[in-house]
Amino acid sequence: MRRLTDLFGRSPFEPMVEHARKVHECVALVRPIADAILAGDTQGLRDLQHQMSKTEYEADEIKDRIRANLPTRYFLSVSRESVANFLRQQDRIADDAEDFAVVATLRTIHLPQELHQDFLALVDKVVQVSEQLLAVSEHLGQLQKEAFAGPDTAEVLGQIQQVCHMEWESDKLSRQLARRYYGMDDIDPITVMILEKLSAALRGIADHAENVGKNLRIMIAHR
Repeated sequence: MRRLTDLFGRSPFEPMVEHARKVHECVALVRPIADAILAGDTQGLRDLQHQMSKTEYEADEIKDRIRANLPTRYFLSVSRESVANFLRQQDRIADDAEDFAVVATLRTIHLPQELHQDFLALVDKVVQVSEQLLAVSEHLGQLQKEAFAGPDTAEVLGQIQQVCHMEWESDKLSRQLARRYYGMDDIDPITVMILEKLSAALRGIADHAENVGKNLRIMIAHR
């Protein structure tokens, strides 16, 4: 007799939590990369970029494994499309974190001291958004067991709202940083260009984190 898991497939939610943790490992590398940028540590940046690439690849492997083991006949408590969207947005977080690392190695820049505080404020806020999203994702297994309707739901919805609020805060910090460097008369145009690319990657991380949270909110609303 075939096992039920053979007939209906395995639940993807525990591997989804594993994927979320690996994606956050990528984002957590953003702060040491930012520190290396400010320190002008070229070799440190290369090493961190290599670590980021390895971690992002590991996240991809988990994602691909989830997709390969998500049969159409599995009785999910949410739609397969919701699971796919969740994974897609998580994947984009890791991609943007890797983009940040790659841009940081393109050219050594000397960031003016007066920009350091605003730059690190944006970096730290984006890492905090990812930390908050991970706290949300850690509930996936329990939510699935409760068919997305148990006592943890209210807590998760509150955490999702926090993710959205923190993404808004990161947008404000990004605009504040841009106003600072565009307002400087003596800044190197190449430095401005690289700052734009670094900021875009950071905004992407926060934006996609918000989208993951919103996707989970849809799972809960349409349970």
